[in-house]
Amino acid sequence: MVDSYLVRSLKRIHDQAAETLEVKEHTSSESIAEQFNQILEDFQEEYPDNERLNQIGAVEGTTASMRRMHTVEAANEDLRKIKLQTEQIADLFDLDVTDFEQVDEVTELRPVIIQQNTDITQETEVSQSLEYTQIIDQVDNAMLDDEEAENLKKLINEFQNEIEDTNTDESRLRDLVGRAKQYGAGIGTQVGAKLTMAGLQAGYDLIP
Repeated sequence: MVDSYLVRSLKRIHDQAAETLEVKEHTSSESIAEQFNQILEDFQEEYPDNERLNQIGAVEGTTASMRRMHTVEAANEDLRKIKLQTEQIADLFDLDVTDFEQVDEVTELRPVIIQQNTDITQETEVSQSLEYTQIIDQVDNAMLDDEEAENLKKLINEFQNEIEDTNTDESRLRDLVGRAKQYGAGIGTQVGAKLTMAGLQAGYDLIP
């Protein structure tokens, strides 16, 4: 049985690549590539005798710039490769790819039940905390000015605090998701999608 941490990490990277591909604005692939390369290394260390797994290679990642349009397509190609290779890894270990989050043509999220064997509340809380940290890391790598980046990170922290509050206000969560989606450089759509998924996992349907 594949370690649940590896499954969750693989799913997260797959979904992030899929969501980013739906964004119409130029988006760099370096951050996602770095995360993919790390989980690929983790899998290969865990299963060193799996020849097909060892044939899967790392992805370098590309910084996209509208002034160099070829970098935009190169970044998209990286994302397509990451998405494909996460699916290949899933196939190698008989993980159901249909359980990975599905994103439709207008980038709205369709919630999918993820079957995971986890009974440890503490482990879940740590995983959720890491997810918020990863979202903030994604903001740091986005093409935003310093003030916009700080404001968006503050919004993410407000969302986390609200969802972890004993008296969570669902309408405020919706407002924070809506405000996050207004940010440009492609990052607003990505952060909004991530926060929506965090809400779904916590039992709040934030899909408009």
